Amino acid sequence: MINEIQIIFAYRNRDTARVRLSLESLRLQTYKNFKVVFIDYGSQDVYAQGVKNIVNEFEFATYFYVGHPGLLWNKSKALNYVIKKAQSEFIITADVDVIFTEHFMESALRLAQPNSFSLFKIGYLSKQVTKQQQQQFNLNQIQTSHIEDTFGIALFPKKALETVRGLDEFFHFYGSEDEDLNQRVQMAGYKLKRCDELMLYHQWHVRYPKKQDNVLHIHPRLTNVVRLNQRHFLWHKAHCKVQTNPKSWGNCYSKADLKSLERPDIIIQLDNILAHVEHCFGVVLAHHSNSIVQIIVSEAPYYKSLKYKLKQALGKQTQSYMTMKAVNDLILKEILYRYRDMNYAYKVTENLKHIYFTIDFKTRPDDQN
Repeated sequence: MINEIQIIFAYRNRDTARVRLSLESLRLQTYKNFKVVFIDYGSQDVYAQGVKNIVNEFEFATYFYVGHPGLLWNKSKALNYVIKKAQSEFIITADVDVIFTEHFMESALRLAQPNSFSLFKIGYLSKQVTKQQQQQFNLNQIQTSHIEDTFGIALFPKKALETVRGLDEFFHFYGSEDEDLNQRVQMAGYKLKRCDELMLYHQWHVRYPKKQDNVLHIHPRLTNVVRLNQRHFLWHKAHCKVQTNPKSWGNCYSKADLKSLERPDIIIQLDNILAHVEHCFGVVLAHHSNSIVQIIVSEAPYYKSLKYKLKQALGKQTQSYMTMKAVNDLILKEILYRYRDMNYAYKVTENLKHIYFTIDFKTRPDDQN
């Protein structure tokens, strides 16, 4: 007899209307023996307070705030935080865009098996239908634009997720973390079952703007990150990887950890000179292994000057400069490859002229295996 099923939502800086509709659909379930754990991973205060108030309206849901706004969005870390602490035998990984039909949990109960996991079909709603549902919830004779198989809405035995050490925490921003998890769970010996009954609907939203990854923005974006994530997943698949996280998987920082970064031991100020930035991240940081270090990279006035442009046009020798977007991408890749498990804060100023990266090297995990 299954004691309870836990549903996990990961969230950051999204509109609250879709959250309310998703939770309202769960309130109407015919099977009631489930709990929702809602993880807010580093939302800004204006979003965090609003969504917390909504989640607290539902007696079956519990809100947690983990991480902080200085960290990059990492769905894997958010979900792993709950997976590692979960008390239930089975876990459903969900999404705030999803509306559940009233018998979804009843069906999930029947599908729950210790040696398999289940993926579901989902119907996509148009912008107009989504707006109508958010204004007046009614799934009778609902129209979908198309139906697809899901990768990220899944029912797992908790043991399966523990066996593979959760979602790979390399994945940042968007893409492939769900496919990667499903592949590794299968590699661990669990059978994939696909449920053909349509029991989920996806609320419309603007698609992830991949083209905006190529321009600098105050909200961190990394050029080609979707392809990078896809390559990481395919590499795991080719090499039959099962466990990809260290034993310390599932740990998250807090708002208090962000406050500790406000008092750096060392401040390094750089212009956007290519050699200076590359040398700092390639050499200098390695010499500050027990400190809180803040690096401030600023766009030098000379970089946009007529003198510099003339020297470039005439082919005269001069320092090579980086665009601030190139600086952004270099630092973000350093975070992904080297610093993702440490406490750090990343910020681009409103005028896009300065980038702040602060990191506490004392938080480097001891366990990397």
